[in-house]
Amino acid sequence: MNEDSLRAERRWWQPGPLDWSAREMVWMRLGFAALVYVAIKWETGAWTTQKFPNGMAQVVDLTWIGRAPPGWGWKALTLGGLAAYVLGRLPVLGLLPALGFSLVIGTLGNSQGAINHSTQMVSMMLLGQFLVYLFPGAGAGLRPWWGPGLALQRRAVYAATVVMAASYVVCGVVKLSNSNFRWLQDAPFLAVQLLKTNWSHYHDTLEMPPVWLQAVTQALVEHPNLARLCFGSGLLIELAAFVVLINRRWALVGGVAIVALHLSISQLMNLNFLNHILAAGIFLVNVPGWVLRKAAGPEAG
Repeated sequence: MNEDSLRAERRWWQPGPLDWSAREMVWMRLGFAALVYVAIKWETGAWTTQKFPNGMAQVVDLTWIGRAPPGWGWKALTLGGLAAYVLGRLPVLGLLPALGFSLVIGTLGNSQGAINHSTQMVSMMLLGQFLVYLFPGAGAGLRPWWGPGLALQRRAVYAATVVMAASYVVCGVVKLSNSNFRWLQDAPFLAVQLLKTNWSHYHDTLEMPPVWLQAVTQALVEHPNLARLCFGSGLLIELAAFVVLINRRWALVGGVAIVALHLSISQLMNLNFLNHILAAGIFLVNVPGWVLRKAAGPEAG
């Protein structure tokens, strides 16, 4: 029984790799490869200490990469490996340089005293795909290491999608746990904090926030239930992120919701989630996949 027939027999609560075509997964890998390379903070010269070790920096000294930042040779090797990954050849070896630099540089950056989540999810998505390629399954032999078949490529894309969905669900659960499940009730305080942020920005730059932002912030402060509705919708999107694993239509709905969530946060709070937006666009919204299916006609499903 092939993977497509297995997928057809699954219920919505039994998610698994979707019926992504080989062509659309090439576009996914191309987009993700570009995102991975750009997300790596190559300029590490300022990070020569790790006074606040985080993650593996607690047991390994990573400052060597701050003292000797990767040069063009290492960058070329990383690009070459990512190109092989995009083409579906030697993915284990191809992803290894990018994975190494993403984890080491990201960990060192997060050991400087301020945790930054801009590259964390991308690194975990990269690690998930690497592990799928590294352990293709019993009896698979060496063939998947050279050129993974359609089923294994789908499992790799699925691993990246699972990591993304889990990241948002965990984020929502942590919000509830850390607030003793009062997060929604206390949401109006976020509006007050947002108002403070606006005034802090004014005192730092002598530039007033945009008029629309002042109006929205004031409305959220004056109407607590509106604040609960606004911030609560974001929490709901995070907790329900698992729906992107059901099928490609739910992936599209969830992806658009995640993109909208981050765009609204970036406008209201001036926080940059570009990597998350791009990751959701690549694997969930998946415009090339929908275009290819439309071009293939009704038989594509």
